[in-house]
Parts: sequence; structure tokens; C-alpha cells
Amino acid sequence: MKKILNKLFVPVLASRPVSALATRFFCQGIPVFMIHRMEVEGQPTPGITPDHLRRCLKYLVDNDYTLISLEDAILALRNKTTLPDKSAVFTMDDGFIDQAQTAAPVFTEFNCPLTFFVITDMINQTIWPWDAQASWIIDNTSTSIINLQLPDEKLKLRINDKKSRHSVKQTVRNIIKEIDAELIPDTLARLAQSADVALPRNPPPHYKAINWDMARELETAGIRFAPHSKTHRILSKLRPETAREEILGSWDNLKRELSYPLKVFCYPTGRLFDYGPREINILKDSGFIGATSTLPGHIYINNQTENQLYSLPRFSLPESMTYFIQYCTWIECAKRKYHTRRY
Repeated sequence: MKKILNKLFVPVLASRPVSALATRFFCQGIPVFMIHRMEVEGQPTPGITPDHLRRCLKYLVDNDYTLISLEDAILALRNKTTLPDKSAVFTMDDGFIDQAQTAAPVFTEFNCPLTFFVITDMINQTIWPWDAQASWIIDNTSTSIINLQLPDEKLKLRINDKKSRHSVKQTVRNIIKEIDAELIPDTLARLAQSADVALPRNPPPHYKAINWDMARELETAGIRFAPHSKTHRILSKLRPETAREEILGSWDNLKRELSYPLKVFCYPTGRLFDYGPREINILKDSGFIGATSTLPGHIYINNQTENQLYSLPRFSLPESMTYFIQYCTWIECAKRKYHTRRY
């Protein structure tokens, strides 16, 4: 029922007459959207379809939004300069080949600035990320029960159907996020053994990364690249020197390979407790102009402290046009303001 009501009322509330009135009472923040995977025919990895991305961008263009770069948004925050009232920012995380081949052309079609955060060791073709490996193991096991031994407990995970397989995948990924990052390789090895699958040394086709030549072509087309760490391990789970190398090593790699990398960092997994003052201080001391999280929310030009510049919120691009419109308009701001007052 809630989805039906949203679908009926959001377009009305987002219409020009209603928005013109409502924005007098509710400030309209700038949404920063993030994309991870694109849906590609014949590949099992779910994601955003090119047609849906095209519909989102067309909505913004048709409704007089300004598509701005992440760099311009951050500089406006730092310098407290104005931006168009109706603006939107797009980012993309990781560096998978489907993102370059499927999403990038759509952004180019709409002349939309895009910041592409990449895992540099993945682009070097030396790793594929731990979370991708965990997903691949669960997707490819034929066993119905996985017994996973963790440092302090043993889990019995049951796979009976597509829904339970998806649930187990999420459970495993969430568990690995909480363990010491140094223990991840052994945990993945035990998971593969219990699932009775041989984990490939090289990524399967749907987990392949772009290479630096592809990155340079995309950069020539106007896409900006920025660091998303070396290996996608959660920084707060690493020793101080390792966390520092994850940040600065990825930036140094981008500087060596590309002409115009953007000195903005994207925290791996990006939850509130995946980074902290230690990481923020490394970024500040090293001259980064900002950093992005995966915490949902808008950015506000006149209401952002320096530390918030290193914890910028982003919305995952929703698969529903209704929710996309909601995030782009005053509606989401009003909803969040209501919930804040209520609780």
C-alpha cells in the first residue's frame, strides 16, 4: 500500500506548482547519487539497467536540473559559494567493466559529469574484491548447508531457494565486514571449502575490472577518476599504517596512470563506523578536498562543517523512479525533517 501511495502522490508533490510553494518551507538539498553495478544481459550480477539510468537523467534534464560534478559541489561547500537551486551529482564506485561499457556512455549521452571511484589494485588486475569473491562463492555453490567457522563462532547457513541464497549472501558479506581485515583471505578460503567450490584466482567475466587504458579513454571523454582504496578493505579494521597505505597508495597509483585524478576519497563500504577521525586526519593532512560515504542524505551548501566535507552523504541510485524523484525534490528533505522532530 505504501508503494502504491508513493507512486500516486510523489509526482503530484514534485510538480512545479507544489514544489515552488514547498521549497519556501523546506530547503532543497543536493542529492549525490552512487551506482555500483549495471545490469548486463546474460550476466548474473543484478544492477541498474541502462534504460532506467537514462530515464533518471532525462527526468532531471526535462525538469531543469543542473547536472554538476562532485568537484564543483565540494568546492562550493568549501568556499560557501552558490549552486543552482535544482542540482544533482552522480558518482560510480569500484571499477567494474560493466560500469565503463554500460553506464559511462549514458552519462556521456546526457553530458552529465561523473566521478568514478576505483579500487586501484583491481584496475592493476592484481585482485578482485573480497565482497565480490564472497558473492561469487554463494552464487556458485550447489550445497544446501554451509558451515562457516569464524574466530569466535560457527555458523550454519542454509540455502533452499533463490531468496535464501540472496539472504545468505548478504549475511556473509555483513559478517566479513565486521572481522579483522587481515583475516578476510582465510575466511574466504574456509567459506569456499565449506561451499565446495574452487575460488578462481582471476575474476570471472562479470567481475572483471577495467584496465588503465580504458580509464584513460574515459578520462579523455570527460569522466573524472578518484581513489576508492587499493583493495576495498574496511579502513577501521586495519592497522594505522595499512589504512594509510590504502588511502595514499591508491591516490599515488591514480596520479601515475591518469592525467586529471580528483583528490576526493571514497571510503570502502562507507558506513559510519567504517572510518573515523584517524582516516579523516590522514585525508586532511594529505590535501584531499573531501570524501564520500554511503550514508544517505543531501548536501547543503550553507550547512556543512569541515569534518562533514570528509563524510559526504550519498543516495544509492534507486531502481524506482518514484523514489528517485523523491530524493531529487523537497519531499525527501521534508520527510527527514519530520522524522528528526518525531524521534
